Amino acid sequence: MHTLSPTGRRSAAPGAVAGAAPGDVVDLRRYRLARLIRDAGRQQGELARMMRQSAQERTQLAEALQGAQRHLASIADNYKVLLVRLKREKDFRDACQEAAELGDLDEMIRRRDALALELEAIRRTPRGAAGA
Repeated sequence: MHTLSPTGRRSAAPGAVAGAAPGDVVDLRRYRLARLIRDAGRQQGELARMMRQSAQERTQLAEALQGAQRHLASIADNYKVLLVRLKREKDFRDACQEAAELGDLDEMIRRRDALALELEAIRRTPRGAAGA
């Protein structure tokens, strides 16, 4: 055991320094152990703080990802609606072209009116209802 006297001199005696009061002797192993325990406590507190901060950041990231996922799902639904509308409009143009090629004005008008009503119904379809 290493001990220090009040004057700072080191002694390798197994007990207290001769002639020194019990309060004047410092056991360096205990002092170092106490310092290590204190430092470990600080590090543990810092680690706990970092883990709480990391958990908060993960929560925020998860919320942001869920928001992005909802946004992408909405975009996909709107894209489906747009594709349905574009297909119907193409069908309308093709049907009008076919009727015009037939030379039958009444048939062309009938098809145009039917398709125009259908196209208007598609355009009134609420967003997100792609299958309608």
